[in-house]
Amino acid sequence: MPVDPTLIASLSPQQVACLRLVAELRTSKQIAEILGISSHTVDTHLSNAVKKLSVLNRMEAARLLVESPLPHPERLTGQSPPVASGVERPTEPSHQFDSGEPVGRQISLSRWTRLAIIVGGAIALVYAVVLIVVGAEVITRMTEKYSHPAPAGVPPPRQGASRGV
Repeated sequence: MPVDPTLIASLSPQQVACLRLVAELRTSKQIAEILGISSHTVDTHLSNAVKKLSVLNRMEAARLLVESPLPHPERLTGQSPPVASGVERPTEPSHQFDSGEPVGRQISLSRWTRLAIIVGGAIALVYAVVLIVVGAEVITRMTEKYSHPAPAGVPPPRQGASRGV
């Protein structure tokens, strides 16, 4: 069913950009990273677009937008530069878990830096174990040195017995 072009024209440039990325099967988090805004803002833009288009969900709104004769976001007037220039269009729809590539910021470290981090962690772990063993030995020696033997003829206190009763 064709949509009224005035409904599509009533969408803000940000709503259009978000819907185009929804059509590419992007999540709110991915859209937020691409557009440089928060995922809450993305959800707000999409919610407002769904209401304006009188549809049930964001995928229906994205479908209506894709099927409409509206020009691409780069040609829209009054659009902020991050939205207009920051939208990257992959050649095929991406799926969140199908790419096999890690998601998020990736830091490239040299082999020697990674080795230094691993060796440093191992040394810290050995140091912690030594401290625990030495600490236990010190506590044992202090307990032996400062414990007072019970006087002859006095039975040792019972375990769990209260003192004043």
